[in-house]
Amino acid sequence: MKIRFKSGYYGVINGKEYSISSSDKGWMIYNHGIPESEPILLIDKKDANKKIGSANVVRTKAKYQGFVFTIFQNKALKDEHNVRLKLNNLDFDAYDYYGFPYRKDDASIVVQENELEEIWEERTPLSRFPFKVDKIKYIKKDGKFL
Repeated sequence: MKIRFKSGYYGVINGKEYSISSSDKGWMIYNHGIPESEPILLIDKKDANKKIGSANVVRTKAKYQGFVFTIFQNKALKDEHNVRLKLNNLDFDAYDYYGFPYRKDDASIVVQENELEEIWEERTPLSRFPFKVDKIKYIKKDGKFL
């Protein structure tokens, strides 16, 4: 199963979720279904609060071997159905378990997508915008994709 793991800024415009980014002129809106796409819309800063119904920062997390990681996936990993799991800086038990020295900048491992016990999106509010989405959205729970 090919899954697109989200990371970054997202906003709801006209009831649909899009990837968004800030620019000097306002907010650029992207079709997140098309990787590396050009912006499909530019919303002027003064109109942003009227047109963007909700905005948040998304980080996709996973549980693997009892530890919680942040997921990273590029095209090469996705083609192989792999993900890179990045350890949290202060998770000393995980650092010890995987044998990484403390504070290693690239404390991460690569595993198959199907080996992940749970997968979820953590969403936090993006300042100046309403926050009208669930804080956590599960993608896989109890070993089953939702």
